[in-house]
Formats: sequence, C-alpha cells, structure tokens
Amino acid sequence: MRRLFAVIALPLIALLLIGASTTNPGRHEGQHDVYFGFLLGTDRLAGVAIDLGAPDKQGLRALRAYVCDGFGPPQGMAIWFTAGVTTPPGAQPLVVSSVTGHERLTMTAVNERGVYGTFTDAGGAIAHFVAYTAIDGAGIYQVTLDESLRYTGVSTDGARLDAQASPDGTTVGTIKAPGGKAINFTVKSLALASPADLLAHGLSTDYNRYVANNQLPGEYVAVIAPGGSHWFGRSGAVRAGAPGSEIIGLDKKIQ
Repeated sequence: MRRLFAVIALPLIALLLIGASTTNPGRHEGQHDVYFGFLLGTDRLAGVAIDLGAPDKQGLRALRAYVCDGFGPPQGMAIWFTAGVTTPPGAQPLVVSSVTGHERLTMTAVNERGVYGTFTDAGGAIAHFVAYTAIDGAGIYQVTLDESLRYTGVSTDGARLDAQASPDGTTVGTIKAPGGKAINFTVKSLALASPADLLAHGLSTDYNRYVANNQLPGEYVAVIAPGGSHWFGRSGAVRAGAPGSEIIGLDKKIQ
C-alpha cells in the first residue's frame, strides 16, 4: 500500500512523516533504512542514496540524502540533503532543500519497495527517481583514497569497503554489508576509460575531462550502488555544501 509524506512546519527543521510501510524486509524497527536508485530520464548516470537513521527517544529519525554523478565542477553534481524524520504517516509530499538551498528533493511516496520522488537541480530541471531498498552494501559512504591507491570506507549504516585501484583505473575490492555478507567487485574509472569504451556502453565522453581530477588521494563522500557496481563521489566538505574538484566515477560496465 502506497503511503505519502507530509511536512510539519517547524523552525529550522522539516519533519518527514513515514508510516509502518517504510519498514524494509528483513529489518526491524530501530535500524537504519537505506535506499538506492538513479535519476531517471537524464543524459548521464547520477546515483541517489537516502539514509533514514534509527529513531531517537522522541521517535525522530535523521534523513540524509546524496545525489552525485561523478563529474567534476562546474558541470557535475554532488548534492547533500538533511531533514528530521518522524512517524506516523502523513498525506502530503515532503520537499527537502539541499544544504546550499539551490536544489530540492521532493519525496512523494514510500512503500515496502522504495522511495519515490523528484530531484530539482539549481537551474530548475526536474528528474524523477525511485530509490529501492538497498541491498549488497549500497548506500552513502565516507571513503579515503591513500597514496598507494587503496580505498577504504564505511557507509552510514556500517557497511565497510576495502579496495585497491591500479594506475589504469581498475579497482578491485570487497564490501562487507552490515549483516556480514561479503561482496566482491571489479570496477573501472570512467575518467580513464577510452572514448570508444564509453560510447560503446552508452556513456558520455565528458568523463574524460576529469582525468586530472581522478584517483587523487583524499577524503570523498560517495554514493555506491548494490555490489559496488557504480561509485559516484566528490571530495571536500560535501555535507556542508562545498564539494571539492576531485571525483570518484567508477562503473563496472567498462572493461
């Protein structure tokens, strides 16, 4: 049964009203609920991840969301959203502004399968998304890349990432999901892929503009798809609305 979101107007915080239908299969009340999807109908890939934290004593849950496409500035997106969340269900959509106030997520419905809504960018362009219940380690990660090109990271709900990149852009590693399941993956840097490979997989050659911004040691906020199949991330103070120029753009389709 589909249920809708609603906003309670309170100073400095929006309250998202979510009913029992948001509970993920295999989860119980009090755990994180994490969702992952892509923007739909756009000319390039952009990941969407939404994290609903465990409720506090007042039943308030922290909503964190991240939209990123693995492009550097000024073309790319690395957009962070936060809101307060509570129950029971409401009857109106929730509109959450980004931390910069220039973009919006509108969440219109949630059910046992996922969250449904739209993303509005700073220029007013609207894209739909469906973020499904996250599986196989999908979610929002804080990732470190060191001088030896080793990636390590942890997600908002406790999944752990350990991977090794090579100079040609191939990254091999493992995600350990919160339940203990280990997922192995191999992905390739989109910035370091040849134009022919990108075009063969229906991807933009604009990724090649960011060779100099790729595989640079530092701290990144990344949205990662199930099984590590896609990573999109940016360095810098993403959560404060000031992402840096260094990017993560990885996709398993490039061989």
